[in-house]
Amino acid sequence: MALSPEDPLSEFVALLKAEGRRGVLGLDCGQGTDGLRFVQSGIHFTGVDTSEENIHSARARGLEASVAGAGSVPFADAAFPSVWAVDALAGLPPEEWDDVVSELSRVAAPGAPIAVVLTDPDPDGEGGGFTVLRSPA
Repeated sequence: MALSPEDPLSEFVALLKAEGRRGVLGLDCGQGTDGLRFVQSGIHFTGVDTSEENIHSARARGLEASVAGAGSVPFADAAFPSVWAVDALAGLPPEEWDDVVSELSRVAAPGAPIAVVLTDPDPDGEGGGFTVLRSPA
């Protein structure tokens, strides 16, 4: 499923609500801007980011957030009903993408939607856009 580049978060929230999913793990959550939008939509948000400063800012906004990277998140298998990871692959070489997607699938519940941006590794390419993957059922 492709998400609109205009407002992928709103489309993802609509998908979560349609599927009755009440929580999301936000990978590379930054200072919590997206997290606040999830919470305002009635979806519980748990964020992780590699920056302690970003985590401090996210917590100051009232969000649940921890310091962690995309390759190893500190949560149990199948802990989240969905994953918002639109920046998780940004800046990573394509050979590392599979490891990150595997980790996201590990912490996502069976069949959970995982939103990512698939970028085109070819610098002359058009880019991949937002897409929703599913963890293995």
